[in-house]
Amino acid sequence: MVVATWNVNSIKVRKEQVLEFLKEVGPDLLALQETKVKTEDFPFKPYQEIGYHVVHSGGKGRNGVALLSKVAPKIIKRGFENTSEPESFPDAEERLIGIEVEGFGFASLWVFSVYIPNGGQPESDYYYYKLSFFWQLKEFFEKTFSPEDPIILMGDFNVAPEDKDVFAPGLLEGHICFTEKERRAFFDLLSFGFYDTLREKYPDARGVFTWWDYQFGAFKKNQGMRLDHILITRPLLEKLGDVYVEKSFRTKPKPSDHAPLIAKFLV
Repeated sequence: MVVATWNVNSIKVRKEQVLEFLKEVGPDLLALQETKVKTEDFPFKPYQEIGYHVVHSGGKGRNGVALLSKVAPKIIKRGFENTSEPESFPDAEERLIGIEVEGFGFASLWVFSVYIPNGGQPESDYYYYKLSFFWQLKEFFEKTFSPEDPIILMGDFNVAPEDKDVFAPGLLEGHICFTEKERRAFFDLLSFGFYDTLREKYPDARGVFTWWDYQFGAFKKNQGMRLDHILITRPLLEKLGDVYVEKSFRTKPKPSDHAPLIAKFLV
């Protein structure tokens, strides 16, 4: 089983690149973020024509999440359910979508695509909205699932968890996506029972990034951050094969500022 996550930074602009990725890599499950379209404007047809089932949730803004699966979903979830303050997160349905599938050795496998808010400036209202989103996300999983359930949560978390996840920790300390409160929120989410796939395979690796600024020649210099993650529960950890960033798609004409992150499982 191959799964992947990719913040495409506009599906309208990257529609053909996603199609190329599906044909070239052939993931069984692909999570997309920042599609930036309403669901009625999402380009379902080209992906369905090559065998993918597609679900999407989006709105007018910069959000939008999707899941593409070779197996038909049994159940679809959008946004937060069973949580204490779902009304406090009006854009949650544009930031979290999940499907239950049967296959890949599991009678029930839940897969989620998430797009965590960027947070704006540290200590701003939007920054605390981001932290609250993390807490609400953890509450959603605690009240809906068990850590023993097979779950994949992947997407753009807008957090680089450790110093080795950014190109210059001293320079970036205190900047958005790399503040202590954000890192604590990320690890608090992991405490539900999630494992960070890349760190499980490569605990000491440095310079492995998924995002690079469009400016300053950042990609060529590999001045990036690891903001995209594939998190899994223990039933999948035992089957984890490899994890890597497909950087070739960051070199395409008009690329996203993110590259796809891919995980392979021995099922």
